[in-house]
Amino acid sequence: MLKGALIGFGIMIGSIAIPGFHWVTIWFGPFVAGYFGGGIAKADDDKIVKFGLLVAGMMLLPVAIALSALYIFDVGGFVRFFLIVMAIVIVPYTWFGVTLGALFSYLSRKKSAEKEAVAEAKTASL
Repeated sequence: MLKGALIGFGIMIGSIAIPGFHWVTIWFGPFVAGYFGGGIAKADDDKIVKFGLLVAGMMLLPVAIALSALYIFDVGGFVRFFLIVMAIVIVPYTWFGVTLGALFSYLSRKKSAEKEAVAEAKTASL
């Protein structure tokens, strides 16, 4: 599960790093990360929430770095308030998006397996 979580975290950070395009990808990054990372981790119905928590926990590192930069560079006023609010909001948003993406990944894998089982049963009955 760690490998899938690391890949999902990399997808989220990668979606932030693309200049200009990140204004679009940053909103869907956690969902896409959960979908692909959950597929790689094979997060089943009992592991989906744990997978989301693991990736959201990884997101605490960049948030902590950003908050420490506020104190190092002595940023004040509205910018400081805005960054603190964003830091508080980004981890739950990440958890929700990643968990939802992992759930959709699980449901699509489950549906694909059911289709294969039906096709295999038809082939065996012929």
